Amino acid sequence: MLLSSAVPFTLFVSSISAIPLDDCCSALFRALGSKVSYPRSAAYNTSVQSYWSTQEQQVAPSCIVVPAYTEDVSTAVKILTNVSNSAGNKVPYGCRFAIRSGGHTAQAGSANIQHGVTIDMSSFTDIILSDNRSLVTIGAGLRWGNVYGTLEPLGLAVTGGRVFEVGVGGLILGGGLSFFATSRGFSCDNVVSYEVVLSDGSVVNATSNLHHDLWLGLKGGSNNFGIVTKIVMRTFEQGPVWTGDIYNPISTAEQQFEALSRFISDPDYDENAALLHNWGFSGSQSPVFVNQMFYSKPIVSPPAFRSLAAIQPQLLNTSSVTSLTPYSLVFGALSPYNLQELTFSSSFCGDVATLHEAFVLWNASTVDVAAIPGIKWSMSLQPINSAITSKSTSAGGNSLGLPTAFPKGALVMASLSATWNDSNDNARVQTAADNLLGGIIEMSKARGTFESWIDLNHADTTQDPIASYGTVSQAKLIALSKKYDPHGVFQRLVPGGFKLST
Repeated sequence: MLLSSAVPFTLFVSSISAIPLDDCCSALFRALGSKVSYPRSAAYNTSVQSYWSTQEQQVAPSCIVVPAYTEDVSTAVKILTNVSNSAGNKVPYGCRFAIRSGGHTAQAGSANIQHGVTIDMSSFTDIILSDNRSLVTIGAGLRWGNVYGTLEPLGLAVTGGRVFEVGVGGLILGGGLSFFATSRGFSCDNVVSYEVVLSDGSVVNATSNLHHDLWLGLKGGSNNFGIVTKIVMRTFEQGPVWTGDIYNPISTAEQQFEALSRFISDPDYDENAALLHNWGFSGSQSPVFVNQMFYSKPIVSPPAFRSLAAIQPQLLNTSSVTSLTPYSLVFGALSPYNLQELTFSSSFCGDVATLHEAFVLWNASTVDVAAIPGIKWSMSLQPINSAITSKSTSAGGNSLGLPTAFPKGALVMASLSATWNDSNDNARVQTAADNLLGGIIEMSKARGTFESWIDLNHADTTQDPIASYGTVSQAKLIALSKKYDPHGVFQRLVPGGFKLST
């Protein structure tokens, strides 16, 4: 059972007539020269092999473009949407292409394309701080760890991703949850400007004053409106932080859910505190609880986490005062490259009974995957409360469709992360994930604690996160697409990512 029936990637792909890709790549090469690479070249192999998941690494584009400047992106888009073949005749429908920032998505075809053109934004790596240090311009091809490493010596930070290797562009366009979400909102709420190449190759800057509707739509609307080349974000002063990863056995389940529910629903929620509550399993290890606690000040064992930190016995405790860059590397080490990957997202209210029943479903699902070589099967729960969504409102809003207050208490965003070794086990893992997701939805609906919102950055291809934003937000995004992309280039020719279901 699934929340909704998304429009699968293959539906868009099959609706497009066969394209002579040699003409597409040749036209790009004539205009951009060595910025275009072909299969078996060193540049091509470097790009393909640098994707996070093995599924994306196994996708083979006909050629890869690595633009160096915004003008290069504009040139590429104009060619791909208006290419002529060697006989001088226009290629029907243009050329299919993909847009890649960091390439840290599980599903094949999200940021890469089979028999198409991949636009690899990895050369967009500028980090430019404003004179008054309140704003920073960030290239869309950067990884968040690089951004933190540049700003940290200056005593500054931004609301970027928690994992060092996650790309700037994808996270921001999907909303983005950072360590600072409760104090500063979603990552996208802190973007004051997007530089965007539109479907006709024109370049616009979308801000709260210029192209306001586009600025709002890009805050959660993914790759449906254009190619973002750089963003401008608000900075804030940030020094050392306290972090603590505490592992407990599953015999502590009752204590975990009581403490977690109190943390989520605390009316005096400490906005310096961020938590990921995890259920972890691997074929070589029994299930465990892992509470990953982050406090944005160097206060050892802050009171906000006292109940969770007091749970005994502890199998491991790595708490320490550190800084943002090394902690993002710790998160990255838990999401290694070169494996088969799968994620999904769901949400529900964080009362004790629902948390417990969701855990029972997850724990039972480990039996279905236990024999799969290399399996790691974890569920991460993060509170989404009014502390986060109220910041979105004060920053001008976004397209995520979340309320500013939660009558039933804060919702919990629960995301599955699965990794394993062999593609022969893909169908088995997908079936187990579908069954788990369906079970959680059915259980939470029966309890009256179901929430429809899906985090786009952790969604599976079987889900439709944009529809989960609600009919009002989805209708605005569809209208926005028709305004800025009247020929549907980013719906028709860019099959990767989550489309608007137009």
